[in-house]
Amino acid sequence: MLEYILLSTFAISLLSLVGIFTIAMNDELFRKIIFFMVSFATGILIGASFLHLIPEAVEHVEAKAAMLVFILGFSSFYLLERILRWRHCHEDDCEVHPVTYLALIGDSVHNFVDGIVIAASYLVDFKLGLISTFAVASHELPQELGDFSVLVFGGFSKKKALLFNFLTALTAVFGAIFGFFLLKEHDVTSYLLAFAAGNFTYVASSDLIPELHKVAEFKRSAASFLFFVVGIFVMYLLSRGHP
Repeated sequence: MLEYILLSTFAISLLSLVGIFTIAMNDELFRKIIFFMVSFATGILIGASFLHLIPEAVEHVEAKAAMLVFILGFSSFYLLERILRWRHCHEDDCEVHPVTYLALIGDSVHNFVDGIVIAASYLVDFKLGLISTFAVASHELPQELGDFSVLVFGGFSKKKALLFNFLTALTAVFGAIFGFFLLKEHDVTSYLLAFAAGNFTYVASSDLIPELHKVAEFKRSAASFLFFVVGIFVMYLLSRGHP
């Protein structure tokens, strides 16, 4: 199982290099792509949390305990962002913060936790591992594009931005290794799934949805909602037949 965990987290780390495809892309097209990817990712994260991770967690631990851990997971990401004074932005004209390297540290911690989540999911069930990988990837793709853009606008060269993005993304692999051996010794997998659901829900509600509200145009808003629903529906389809 470890090989699948490592393969999944390394594949997600490679998503950090997608910024290279935006080099020749005009700003308007870049913003449109990011906008609809964020809409889809929001649905994926909400669906993964409430249709997969939480139901799996409450099968093995008391529901109240699972929900308390869910709240802890939600609150921990809020606290992390407050401490680092950083919020992921998915537009290329985001305000550039003077704490660029501190932001990279925040991304590293976030990716490390993602690695633990993926490891925990695979140890419960292979299909759940794939679902968690897909959920993480759906958010990482627009996030990495946004992070690449912010680093470039913050003064990094494009090569340097790609390198630093990739290095921070690799912490997911280390998180997966840490999570795998930790969970082999301590059976806290169900609690980690509830914790991950809280993380996913926070990212969707605090990082992604506010970005979608910035667009007031009716057609784009309607299309955004459609992508959001499709994301949830994809998670619903994957939940069918799952024990």
